Amino acid sequence: MEAKAVLRHVRMSAQKARLVADLVRGRKVGDALNILRFTKKKMARLIEKVIASAKANAENNHNVADGNDMKVARIFVDAGPQMRRQLSRARGRVDQLRKPMAHVTVVLTESAEGRRKAAPKKAAAKKGAAPDKTAVVAEKPEKTEKPEKKAAAKKTAVKKTKKDKES
Repeated sequence: MEAKAVLRHVRMSAQKARLVADLVRGRKVGDALNILRFTKKKMARLIEKVIASAKANAENNHNVADGNDMKVARIFVDAGPQMRRQLSRARGRVDQLRKPMAHVTVVLTESAEGRRKAAPKKAAAKKGAAPDKTAVVAEKPEKTEKPEKKAAAKKTAVKKTKKDKES
């Protein structure tokens, strides 16, 4: 089950927003909201709202009991449109100002810890209990001695030149 929330046309560059998004990727929702609450970036407040919105979507639309147990599966920031403005310069010239925007998308999923786990099997840990016959104990094979390497008795033959043959 996935819950999704999108914030579009945020007045900040995508590069700056990705720095904050990287802080919470893969974390539980409760931890992510806590991290963002104490991060001193403008984008932290906005991403905090998006995660809270995705959590509310999960609780209302998908009947999730506790949204804090969910995990931030995917969070990504895409570049949005750019507003172009003009700045007057000397001698009648003009410079372009680009004011970027970004789109933030958050996808939450149920964490593996939040799902109900199967009951653990009872181990025969008591002293008087008989060992479990179904358990197979893997024994390590005995180390065998490796045969010794044969010494290289071969010598390379040296070719004799004409001068060597004459002498």
